[in-house]
Amino acid sequence: MRITNLKLQNYRNINDLDYQPGPGLNIITGQNGQGKTNLLESIFVLAAGYSFRAGNYQNLLAYDKNSFSVKIDYSWQERQFTSQLDYKSGKAKFFINNKNASHRSEDTLKVVLFTPDDLYIVKGTPAKRRSFVDFVLCQISPDYRYDLDNYSKTLKKRNLLLKQEQTNSRTFGIINQIFIENAVSVIIKRINFINLLAEIVNNIYKEIDTMSAEIKIKYAVSFPIDSAKISLDILYQALEQSINNNRKQEKLRRTSLSGPHIDDINIYHNDKLARFFSSQGQQRTIALSMKLAEMYTFKKIKGFYPIFLLDEVLSELDNEKQRKLLEQLEKEDFQSFLTSVYIKPLTGNTVIIENGCLRRD
Repeated sequence: MRITNLKLQNYRNINDLDYQPGPGLNIITGQNGQGKTNLLESIFVLAAGYSFRAGNYQNLLAYDKNSFSVKIDYSWQERQFTSQLDYKSGKAKFFINNKNASHRSEDTLKVVLFTPDDLYIVKGTPAKRRSFVDFVLCQISPDYRYDLDNYSKTLKKRNLLLKQEQTNSRTFGIINQIFIENAVSVIIKRINFINLLAEIVNNIYKEIDTMSAEIKIKYAVSFPIDSAKISLDILYQALEQSINNNRKQEKLRRTSLSGPHIDDINIYHNDKLARFFSSQGQQRTIALSMKLAEMYTFKKIKGFYPIFLLDEVLSELDNEKQRKLLEQLEKEDFQSFLTSVYIKPLTGNTVIIENGCLRRD
């Protein structure tokens, strides 16, 4: 997937911008507060339908404006697309090739995002790691998005019945069965993805960090499984048994205590949990390795690379790892966009942004 043109109007501090990036590594540099992250954010917003920063579309408006527009021309699998997001007076419209569309469309721009906050993939809460997996899987698989949506709706209904103390009702029995079916569909897809990711992460980590180390990633379900093998039937039986065993606790706490909403992804560094035993520097390198592995896993499943967005991540790495990352990105087959306060020497695909305007040095 390649972006050939990006056009912004009235987007945060960017009044009018027309940008033709190169096919490989593209660096956006400049001082703080000039619009580097705003430019990167606009690509993410067009792909995902929301910002990776706090706020809604209203917060994306330039000062004293009531509308903004993000338009991107891109190609993939020998097809050409134009996606456009128009926001005016509180209403948003999204188009692909001049037709009304949803951000869930198969033709929507696909991205992988890496920011300094992604360090919390390693050291943060299970929710952060689940979000990491869910975001990429929803882009890869419409079936996964459908399963995850159904699970979320069923979980909400089940928790409501638990709060209302209606666990003996016929409705609860039906919801409980649907809950388990949706849960195991989500879990098996997550496990398959993590298994693919795990094959790739370790090699990437060793390229970035020359110190001898092993990285392992394993999906951790929130209920016991008495089997070395995993299948839909085994997961169904194990989750059903866990729910039966936790029935009293669920009634007492009035919430669902097993399922993919509380599962985790365990990341091991030399067979020790990285969130507890790895240094801050090691955790940064693991997070970067996982994001690069996300790109390769996407390609392995879908047959093409998404766009790689990296926002101010060089400041989180030492000089040697900065050099290795830039060298890696320059030789890759995928297109990437990296923001940084200053990079020297400037490469051929580097632009400088000042007060929301682009220039080449």
